[in-house]
Amino acid sequence: MLSDKKAQSALEYMMTYGWAILIIVIVAVILYSMGIFNPSSSVTSTSSGFSPFAVSSVVCNAAGLRIAIIAGGLPDSATSAEITGIYFSSNTGTTAVSSKLYKITPVNLASGHSTTIIVPTIACTSSGTSFSLSTKLQYSYSTPAGNVNANATGTIAGKSSSLAITNYVPLIITSSSATPSPFQQMVVVNMSKYSSYASSNLSNIEFTYPNGTIIPSWRENGTANNQVVVYWLKLGSFTSTNVRMDFFSTSNNILNSVNAGEAPTLSSFYGQYDNGANVFNYYQNFRGTIYPAGWTTGYSDTTQYVKINNGFTIEFSPKNVDVEFYYDKNFSLPSVLDWQGSYISNPPRSCGWTILGWYNNSAHLSAGWAQWQNSPISWLDYQYGNVSQAASNFYNSTGLIGNTNIFSLANDGTSMSYLLNYTLQSHTNSENTSLPTVLFRNGGGCGPVSGSEVNVTWLDVRAYPSNGVMPSVSFGIVQ
Repeated sequence: MLSDKKAQSALEYMMTYGWAILIIVIVAVILYSMGIFNPSSSVTSTSSGFSPFAVSSVVCNAAGLRIAIIAGGLPDSATSAEITGIYFSSNTGTTAVSSKLYKITPVNLASGHSTTIIVPTIACTSSGTSFSLSTKLQYSYSTPAGNVNANATGTIAGKSSSLAITNYVPLIITSSSATPSPFQQMVVVNMSKYSSYASSNLSNIEFTYPNGTIIPSWRENGTANNQVVVYWLKLGSFTSTNVRMDFFSTSNNILNSVNAGEAPTLSSFYGQYDNGANVFNYYQNFRGTIYPAGWTTGYSDTTQYVKINNGFTIEFSPKNVDVEFYYDKNFSLPSVLDWQGSYISNPPRSCGWTILGWYNNSAHLSAGWAQWQNSPISWLDYQYGNVSQAASNFYNSTGLIGNTNIFSLANDGTSMSYLLNYTLQSHTNSENTSLPTVLFRNGGGCGPVSGSEVNVTWLDVRAYPSNGVMPSVSFGIVQ
């Protein structure tokens, strides 16, 4: 009788808890099949070393090697460091060449901030294979005693993977005649049409040719997938070419400072994914606080009025003190100069002017956008002539002074087109002297201060489009 009760109790126990146990077993089997309990399948990369940096993840695939880096506390109380290269002393499973220094687009990284370094010439050609690299990051930082060069040594390892393109939009770009090579093509995208495919911050988009070759691209504006966004693509010579706008998973961030970048102010810190130097014939974002190579002031005692701090500012100068800030190399013409910036409203005074544009040093001639102050009204001017004299073709600039815009000067060598936010404003054909240098000049002034205050974030020099007209872009259906 007692044994019957025990058997009945055991049966009731099994009936009560058996279903729960069975469910737990089934879930465990599913999780095991997914690799949850297998460390080798859930950890795709490992790293060690690299102080004062830390490597948070590594991805190696056919598109290149991507290393996500976080800056910790930097030596000598430095506030930021610039990573300029990567060196591999040993290599397994990648196309890296041992004992070779790979130069990268310099990345300025502040303590606590992160970035992704991409080396497109190093790849893992097949998915799922193991790789291991003994690595040195070449970097520098500033101290009160001067600039210090250093290396951060460590190892990275993992299994190669692949980033899958989920959708793409075919584009056809057509020019009336063959473009120069390289050629910077503007592509304006109404991103609201593709909001289902683009991530919220547009970090999952790149451009390729139909054969899969990545096209260097730079996003000028846009931080959301419901905006009209301007991209610049670096293409070869063409009259008609096919391009794809590729979308990866919305959880992927493929932005980098090599082939899929953005303007310096669009990132979480200045210039994090800025690859403008890889897209334009010349590009400068004036990152940091030091004059970039090739840039100088015309007079050594006027450097106090040109301030570099993630962009540059030409400040008001004393009466009759001219300030010139220019690039000391000539550009081949025809070329187009663009810059993003703003003219600051002038303080009360009788007169003064500022010129930003193309210049001929020996002839002392310039053509550019100029701000003129005839108290109490500020004007913008299409200027051409002696750089020491303001021109007379003024127009009321209400709504422009104090606001950020894109100013452009298309210089074909004999004439000049003035564009505001890429829309033609004026054209002159009186340019009878070549103007191959870029100049920003603050001068004139017959009041208590001279010139105007001007802020510039970035500038580029790009190829002149055929017949002065940007090739057309047609969008196909999402594939």
